[in-house]
Parts: sequence; C-alpha cells; structure tokens
Amino acid sequence: MTDEDKKRLQAIIIAETARLRQDVEGLKEVTKPVAPEDMDDITRMDAIVNKSVNDAALAAAKSRLAKLEYAGKRLDDPEFGYCAECGEAIPFQRLLAMPESTLCVDCAE
Repeated sequence: MTDEDKKRLQAIIIAETARLRQDVEGLKEVTKPVAPEDMDDITRMDAIVNKSVNDAALAAAKSRLAKLEYAGKRLDDPEFGYCAECGEAIPFQRLLAMPESTLCVDCAE
C-alpha cells in the first residue's frame, strides 16, 4: 500500500469517526428511557419499539467507531491491509468502503 493510499484511508477514517461521534451523541439522546406518564398505551408502545431500534443503532455505531479508531492507529503497521486470517492483501476498494476491515472478502464470508 502506498503512502498516498494510506493518506486517502486516513482521511476517510477521520471523516467517518467524526460522523459516527455525532451519530452516537444523537442516538444517546433518543435512547433515553421512555416516560410512561406522558403517553397513552399505544404511543408508549411505539416509543418502546423506537427506543429498541435506536438502542441497536447506537450499539452498532459505537462498535464501528471503535473499529475505525483502531484502524486509524494501525495505518502505519506493516500488517495493516492484510487479512488477519489468511494473510492475503485486502483489496484496496474494500478498505476504501470499510477501512476497519481486518478480513478479505473470502475470509469474511
């Protein structure tokens, strides 16, 4: 992987981590407990379902954020960009789409 490729990936990682941090903060707001006294039963059930969906989205955002932060720290590691399972190079297009990838497409399946 060239230095130019690493700089490109670093820019993507920085942009994605910034976006995910904003997403996490927004999701923290909408996952606060539902106050039952302010709603009727149907509205409360909708709020509970929405909270569950938002809880899952928050967990996914936090997980991806942690993986991206780890990828950012590993960019200069000589093993970055190589599959952790088979050792083959991870295609650059995959890294552009998912810089946190530690597996090639074949091993990820």
